[in-house]
Amino acid sequence: MGAYTTRVLRLFDLIDTSKNGYIDRDDLPRGDGSAGAQEQRDQIVQALIMGFIKAGDSNMDTRVTKQEMLACVERTMVGTSVSDAPSYMREVTAGVFKLMDADGNGKVSKGEFEQYLRARNITDPNAAGEFARLDRDGDGSLTVADLNHANHHFFTAPEADVPEHWLLAAVSA
Repeated sequence: MGAYTTRVLRLFDLIDTSKNGYIDRDDLPRGDGSAGAQEQRDQIVQALIMGFIKAGDSNMDTRVTKQEMLACVERTMVGTSVSDAPSYMREVTAGVFKLMDADGNGKVSKGEFEQYLRARNITDPNAAGEFARLDRDGDGSLTVADLNHANHHFFTAPEADVPEHWLLAAVSA
């Protein structure tokens, strides 16, 4: 099993909250209508689930298996460029960026990134170190373009060690 396959399956397991082996409407967040970070997280998960159902449901049963999700990633992302990412993936990335950008200035500082991880109870010591790898130009801040690149890399990179906490944190309950 390839490294990106392992990451995709880990993501599948996080968003399959019903633990029935499918991603379907039963896995959609049932928010309480409150505003804020939880509502933003719910929108990210909804975009991801609905995107995978629309793009990956090959047998039209309104749910996606692990194999269908992997086939969807293979078909829509592997071998493509960042600019060719499906619109739902760009929506997910924009949502995660909005969660991170606490001051709303259009850039995510290292402090904001670390605050984002803490707020999602990410305690892995390697997680904070992802910032430098995500900051492609080394200017000390992340942009939506940096996260779009990281998102594409998450779904397509053959190497095992790619930044992933930033995305997995966004979909974790």
